[in-house]
Amino acid sequence: MKIDVLKTEFHELIDQIDNPEILLQFYDAISRSVNSGNSLWQSLSIKQQQEVLIAYEESEDEANLIPLSAIKSKFKEWPLK
Repeated sequence: MKIDVLKTEFHELIDQIDNPEILLQFYDAISRSVNSGNSLWQSLSIKQQQEVLIAYEESEDEANLIPLSAIKSKFKEWPLK
C-alpha cells in the first residue's frame, strides 16, 4: 500500500472514531512511536504495526486476556536459554 493511500485511510479511520478514550489510545501509541525514535517499532512493517495496535486495543478488554498461570502451564517446558 502506498504511503499516501495509507495516510488517507488512517485519517478516515480516525474521523470515524467518536470515543475519546480510543482516540487517546491511538494518539498515545502513535505519539510514543514517532517521538521515541524506537528502532524496534520502526523495524516493523506497517501491517505488523497495525497488528500491534489492534492487539493493544483488544487487551483493554479483560475478556481477551489469558491468565499468566495458563501460559506458564502451557509452556512449562520452555527453555531458559
